[in-house]
Amino acid sequence: MSGRARPPRAAATLVGALLVAAALGACGGDDGPRSSGGSRDRDSPVTGGSTSPAPSAAPTAAVLCAGAVPAPDRALVASLDLDEASGLAASRRSPGVLWSHDDSGGAPEVFAIGPAGADLGAYALVGADATDWEDMAIGPAPGGGAGGPDRLYLADIGDNRSSRSSVTVYRAPEPAVAPLAVRDEDEVGGEIDGVEALALAYADGPHDAEALVADPVTGDLFVLTKEWLGAPVGVYRIPADIGPAAPVTMARSGDAAVPPGELVTGADISPDGALIAVRTYGMVLLWDRAPGESVPDALARRPCRAPVEAEAQGEAVAVEPDGRGYVTVGEGRNPAINVFRLP
Repeated sequence: MSGRARPPRAAATLVGALLVAAALGACGGDDGPRSSGGSRDRDSPVTGGSTSPAPSAAPTAAVLCAGAVPAPDRALVASLDLDEASGLAASRRSPGVLWSHDDSGGAPEVFAIGPAGADLGAYALVGADATDWEDMAIGPAPGGGAGGPDRLYLADIGDNRSSRSSVTVYRAPEPAVAPLAVRDEDEVGGEIDGVEALALAYADGPHDAEALVADPVTGDLFVLTKEWLGAPVGVYRIPADIGPAAPVTMARSGDAAVPPGELVTGADISPDGALIAVRTYGMVLLWDRAPGESVPDALARRPCRAPVEAEAQGEAVAVEPDGRGYVTVGEGRNPAINVFRLP
């Protein structure tokens, strides 16, 4: 949640719990297209049928919503310093590593989480500030295109009072993270140099926001607003080629079809750009994105509702690198790492 005028933790937790209960109680309803099988065909519409996807096939949103199940072994985040996880991203450079960061009040650093929740250290972003970091993403470097080097994007965009004249997204190289088995414990963590601060302003005035998407296809970034009063969730575009200069104006590119009243707290996209996940306190929502379609156009359609664990305050979601599952983490000390995948 945003750190300015932050609601009391007990109240926020109660709201999150009530929304989770409502979401779980509605699981049997018609929440979007569903299918008993089938894999994503990047050049044709979603098809149903009884054929199970091949192990390497990336499933459609409907298949994940209908068939994803919790991983049998649920790990806990080992780091005691990460106690308000607000963003999450699955590394493509270091297999098995998740990146996360703290909510408002935290330092400008990212945490590497290894298999079984192992603490792989904190990495400080040199020269960055942390007013209210709310989400993070992994996406291409400017001009890198598909297959180029990835960057970490940290979204300092929280604004409960909608009073910030500008917000910031930090762009930083992703460090390589070696497993604990090949290094000493005192070698974990470090610093990240080469950090760029992208100053941003909304075209229509300040907004509270907690979700960032880095499009791997175009390189554009998208901010999704958090609408406390039930207004449509805005999708604001940040061009791929912007650099650290005067504030860039973000144009509203569309609205996301998030159910009314749901507060958007995080988002992610698959490495191929074909699956978009949006987190609210009580839901994980999934969208398919067709070849050649923009992120805002995809989000304008009705999503399907995916399984989710009840978390005290859920603000973080990441799509797994193979697109066959997703991960959520709630706030609190040693929170559970909740993984949902197809069997």
